Amino acid sequence: MQKTVALSRGIKILLGTPIHECKDYAMERWLKSVSKLDYPFNLLLVDNSDNPKYVDRVRKYCQKYGVVNYHIKHINIARDSPLDERLALSREIIRQEVLQKNYDYWCSLECDVIVPPDALTKLINLIDNYWMVSHSYPSRKNSDKTNAELGLSLISRKCLKKLGFLNEYGYIDPLVPNCWHGNDVWFIKRIGRENQGKYIHIYGIIKPIYHLNL
Repeated sequence: MQKTVALSRGIKILLGTPIHECKDYAMERWLKSVSKLDYPFNLLLVDNSDNPKYVDRVRKYCQKYGVVNYHIKHINIARDSPLDERLALSREIIRQEVLQKNYDYWCSLECDVIVPPDALTKLINLIDNYWMVSHSYPSRKNSDKTNAELGLSLISRKCLKKLGFLNEYGYIDPLVPNCWHGNDVWFIKRIGRENQGKYIHIYGIIKPIYHLNL
């Protein structure tokens, strides 16, 4: 029933995620699970690895699991760049892809988070008039704890028109000058501050979810 509702809307989805060679322990299993998602999407992988040849290995994984609706972009970034700078640049590329190619939503799914085939359909059916819906997923190091940021989220085009990612991490909030947060947390906080920005965190609707740790 949920699949029928979502498909009837003709929604155009970009599933986009930053990738890095350090997550290769999860990459093949992740692409295998992504290939089984039951709602149509295009896939954009933004590789910020130091080794530009890593994309060749990822292409082989895609071929192995029949993933054809994908594109990989490699970005060159200084080796000593902080993690959040790598993520911000990668996410901004995904954001621009959504805007330039008229996608309705960006599905953010981290490349070590494994979800069931109906995950995307359920997110679509839940987002309604929200700018963003974020589903909890297990912490990598402690499965009894959960995260709810950009690891498994659906974000509207309207939201991405308003908010970007470049330089949006660290001590950047004048209202809380001594508080440091990563790129994903600041993005969500900024949604909440927009006059009409609405987002929801949800728990336990999509299952099982696995957060791979080596």
